[in-house]
Amino acid sequence: MGSASSWVLSGLVALMGLVGLFVAARGGHSMPYWGGLVFFIFAVLFVFYMIKRGFDHAEHRNSH
Repeated sequence: MGSASSWVLSGLVALMGLVGLFVAARGGHSMPYWGGLVFFIFAVLFVFYMIKRGFDHAEHRNSH
């Protein structure tokens, strides 16, 4: 996956994570609430993983 596509994918997932927070805010204490929170947590973890992957790729490229 190229650098630009990683940025776009991370941005879209982050945007969907924010949408998940809005769903959770309006969901009361039912399934939309928990689903929105779970999706937000997934989005945060995914973005952190993409950041780690980018640093690992840059480190690998600079070491050779």
